[in-house]
Amino acid sequence: MAHFLRIAHRGASGSYPENTRIAFVKAIEAGADMIEIDCQLSRDGHVVVIHDERLDRTARARGPVRSKTLRQLKKLDVGAWFKRSFRGQRILTLEEVMENVAGRVELNLDIKTAPRGPLGIELKVLFILSHYDYLRRSVLSSFDYRVLRRLRELAPEARIGVLYGAGINESPFHLATEISAYSVHVQKELATPQFLDQAGQMGLKRFVWTLNEVAEMERFLSLGVDGIVSDFPEKFWKIRPQLGRERGQGPTIART
Repeated sequence: MAHFLRIAHRGASGSYPENTRIAFVKAIEAGADMIEIDCQLSRDGHVVVIHDERLDRTARARGPVRSKTLRQLKKLDVGAWFKRSFRGQRILTLEEVMENVAGRVELNLDIKTAPRGPLGIELKVLFILSHYDYLRRSVLSSFDYRVLRRLRELAPEARIGVLYGAGINESPFHLATEISAYSVHVQKELATPQFLDQAGQMGLKRFVWTLNEVAEMERFLSLGVDGIVSDFPEKFWKIRPQLGRERGQGPTIART
């Protein structure tokens, strides 16, 4: 089997409702090395795991996440939108995710912020990960580069991943140098051979998102990427084994 980090995007989100307990369980069953989850704050300051700023798509409710208390968020169904058989899945707190996955898989936390939203998510995320002794088994990332700078100030030992996608004007390489980043997580359309080569020369792990076809995964592996983010973690096992031997050993994951 090819040597690369298998990262389940919001859990096994291609087949199960994203960022839910069942999506995380199925990602682990599929053999994912890491699960990417999305974190933001509720109105009363709890770290909740949900991607969108607004609740319309996955919770079929109105308003932004930041306008609801945890108690209000817990009443929402985030499974039925995907398929009726998944009705009853609830928004999880980061603590609940830790209780379910700790020790079984690495985590990549994508930290979301919003204008006029509650403050302090960086410190709360770090506190929760430290409480579960999971900081060394997590990679912290964000599209908000101010968040990454604050994380580095608060946690010199943290593994930080610079997210880079369409619409970001700041150089991910400049930031990576500034904050001593561990990895760069790049949108596949921007993951050119030149970009990947520069990241590799800087000693950054190179993770590409979101790849859902085996042929696409194999193409990027041939370019030397260290990790693949996919909605379908079960497809990782369809990749031709010789790709791993051609590339050599992949990233070393810190274990506690």
